[in-house]
Amino acid sequence: MHRMTDGIKAITFLGLRPGDTCYVFPDGREHTAPFFGIALAEYMPRLRMRVFVTEAARHSYEERFLPRVQPCVADVSPVMIPDGRNSEELWQIFQQVVDAIEANETVIFDLTHGFRSLPFLSFLAVAYLRKVKDINLQGVYFGNFDAGDKSVSPPRTPVVDLTLFAELLDWTVAADLFVRFGDARDLADLLKKQHNRIKPDPRNADKAEMSAWNNLPVKTVASQLYNITQALRLVRPADALDSSAQIRDQLRVAIQSINALVQPFTLLTDKVLESFSPLALSRADQQNDPVRTLQTERDLIMWYLDRNQTFQAVALAREWLVSWVMVQLGRGGQILEKQEREQVECALGAAAQQRRRKAAEAEKAADDRRMSIDLRTIPSNEEVVKLFEQLGDLRNDLMHAGKRKESRSARMVEQQIQKLREQIASLSIS
Repeated sequence: MHRMTDGIKAITFLGLRPGDTCYVFPDGREHTAPFFGIALAEYMPRLRMRVFVTEAARHSYEERFLPRVQPCVADVSPVMIPDGRNSEELWQIFQQVVDAIEANETVIFDLTHGFRSLPFLSFLAVAYLRKVKDINLQGVYFGNFDAGDKSVSPPRTPVVDLTLFAELLDWTVAADLFVRFGDARDLADLLKKQHNRIKPDPRNADKAEMSAWNNLPVKTVASQLYNITQALRLVRPADALDSSAQIRDQLRVAIQSINALVQPFTLLTDKVLESFSPLALSRADQQNDPVRTLQTERDLIMWYLDRNQTFQAVALAREWLVSWVMVQLGRGGQILEKQEREQVECALGAAAQQRRRKAAEAEKAADDRRMSIDLRTIPSNEEVVKLFEQLGDLRNDLMHAGKRKESRSARMVEQQIQKLREQIASLSIS
């Protein structure tokens, strides 16, 4: 039964040497035609077709192509293009393909008869249009003459559906976002998409099949990738470290099923483990081992800085320093206690004011209980107080979005955080 395809636009290129062949589509249906565009029009009636035609192919379009497709399509029109003999002509063709498609359209691409580098150019246009014009890619088809059966007349040519391979470009973008910024949301979305693609039909599947689908490791890994990205973006180190630990453990178990279902992700598994394993620390270990938590959170600060996420790095570094002081004071088990943190923060703030020769204000700002904390017992106490003051000022500058008379330029912020990075790295954790 033919599928009605009103509203779908097909982009096809006309070849120079027409010859009848029997195109065999992936579902087994066959259509014999001199051009793939004709077979496509018969295979999917009511397409709106844009036919890219060189001057040399104009006669074939008018005499052989148009009469065959007009009864099948909703509308058809030619787009005259140059031969693509140099980069200038190729850019012109690329722009013509882009201009032929409106935003949010549902589109089918035919790569069969493209001359020279046109199939490659068309494939790039697919990637570009999916991002820039948010097209819905219905299909990418290629009549593979080289794999055809030429022992019969007319020869039989299998039609290859390349639609899923277009998603490799999505994986490329997702991989780049992950490697450069640690943002795994696109990877998670692609994993979920693949997981949903193999979902059993609830009308025919039994409970066991649905349960097996729901419990596939692919789904779990996708959820954890999203969780860790969200935690990293919102500077939730406890959640980020715990999700990293779960990904580290789950990914190793899931690799076998991921290999079978999502090949593009298989190549990225080592990168994912390499990125998140140093940050892996379960919530239980965080509660039981404050020293190790400090070490791992400092690795997270460096992780942020390596990926130019300065705001997150500064926000975490300031809180990390308070935790570091608490561990030095023997209060590591109370790091999450609000009152305990406030006492240490007040002591650090008062010491910073004293360092600026404002002892009177410092004495007025803190009560006896808070000032009972003796920061002289911690290592490098003067450097730590100065670092606390600098991190707090830098954080406030960033939080106020530069709305201060003496705000730092973006370049100054980057330079200062790199200097503070060295000081943070030099602090001994014990």
